[in-house]
Amino acid sequence: MPVMKWIIASLVALMPFGAAAHPHVFVETGFELVFAPDGRVEAIRIKWRYDELTSLYVTEEYGVDADFDGVATPEELAKIKGFDLEWPEDFEGDTYVTFGGSAVALGPPQAVSAGFAEGMVETVHERRFAEPVDPGAGALVISPYDPTYFSAYEVAWETGLAGRPACESELWVPDGDAAAEQLQAALDELQAGAMAAGEEEAMFPPVGDLFAQEVRVTCAAG
Repeated sequence: MPVMKWIIASLVALMPFGAAAHPHVFVETGFELVFAPDGRVEAIRIKWRYDELTSLYVTEEYGVDADFDGVATPEELAKIKGFDLEWPEDFEGDTYVTFGGSAVALGPPQAVSAGFAEGMVETVHERRFAEPVDPGAGALVISPYDPTYFSAYEVAWETGLAGRPACESELWVPDGDAAAEQLQAALDELQAGAMAAGEEEAMFPPVGDLFAQEVRVTCAAG
């Protein structure tokens, strides 16, 4: 069975409750906005670079860097291009976009590229907006997170804004200590409820948004 992060994440249900209280997959992410000729944003390109352990699972599964020289051939990269895009129906892609406070509907992912360097697998995919938006009329907010907090995302690159002048992006990082306190409170409450009901374990709460970074994009009206 292919080693994909959502399949790995599904194993969290089999782990003890405490083991699910921290992420197990770490992903560096970055974004590039795709502008239409009229200056509206019509798509977003999303980069994921997986941690070394997750990358090892992937390269072993797909036969990448079989000689362990740290270099992947074009043929090997072709094997992992799009490997992480066979999403279950209920998977939303771990990238959430809002415009003017309302959710932006994103289309299905399309593979763009795959890479391998310094022991880490990197992929890029593109998702089109159901309706293009004008970032000169309001803030476009991009937030990468896994609701289950099995995977942790960190914005590691500047957001690409080529295609429209006078645009800028700002990265907002949450208070990690405050988020951890909220997480622990949620875990304690759920575990207490499970014990009162005679259950050994409680379902892990959807708390990934507590730790979510945000990229906020604005452009001059034009």
